[in-house]
Amino acid sequence: MRKQIFKLNELTVTPIELSLYVPPIVWKGDSAGHVGINDLFFWVLEGECFLSIDSESYIVRPGQLAYLPKGKMRAYTHVSEHFSMYEMAFSVRANGENLMETLGLCEQNFVVDIKDRAEMTALFENSNLIEFAKNPLHDVSWCANIINIIKIYAKERQKLSGKAATEFKPVLEYMSKNIAEQIKTEDLSALVYMQPTYFIKKFNESYGLPPMAYLNRMRMYKAMGMLAGTEIPIEQIAKKTGFHDASYFSRAFKKHCKVTPSEYRAEFKRN
Repeated sequence: MRKQIFKLNELTVTPIELSLYVPPIVWKGDSAGHVGINDLFFWVLEGECFLSIDSESYIVRPGQLAYLPKGKMRAYTHVSEHFSMYEMAFSVRANGENLMETLGLCEQNFVVDIKDRAEMTALFENSNLIEFAKNPLHDVSWCANIINIIKIYAKERQKLSGKAATEFKPVLEYMSKNIAEQIKTEDLSALVYMQPTYFIKKFNESYGLPPMAYLNRMRMYKAMGMLAGTEIPIEQIAKKTGFHDASYFSRAFKKHCKVTPSEYRAEFKRN
């Protein structure tokens, strides 16, 4: 977050939409991607989702809050058997300018860990209340909740400037840029000057998955986006996502997504 002198004279909070996705309601996401017209918050309750914002990619897990700035290319999807999340669209302007931009929150590191999950869930739950007799206090509370969510998110973003939060950024960038290549653990550990065994341990502590498992998840999500948004033959998609054996790719895809690549593409077109 950039430091600057800032005096707040006027604040306009606009709640736009809030959705709760819990089974049997299915969150389809958008594997192909689009440019966002609203600021969004994602709060994952169960399962995990893949999120790409411009050139940055994330696997978002429960206990993590994701911010999707408007005006940026975004893609997201999930394949978790049990998945639930809140999605909140909002707009906040301070002195006539986008507050998120003013606070320097619209570039890099869009996913933060939240320590008090119960507090964050309550902020979304309270905003999700639907009353038969419309009560103006509901919108007042929702506006207040949005400000509190932004405050918590901004504080956690401040912590991301520390070494612990940025030490694996070269690894994630390398994975994303070289996803079609054959990558070894030794290649990744060398980027952060760690011994492979120690690197695997520290990466797993930070992301909940060993580095190669994380890379394979990224490959699957990349393949899902290409299947949904292009007409590229499946064999070429396999190569472009690091699976140089198309048959193995199809088996791995079905194991991960419960459908074959061709079935996924057909289902996406129907929807």
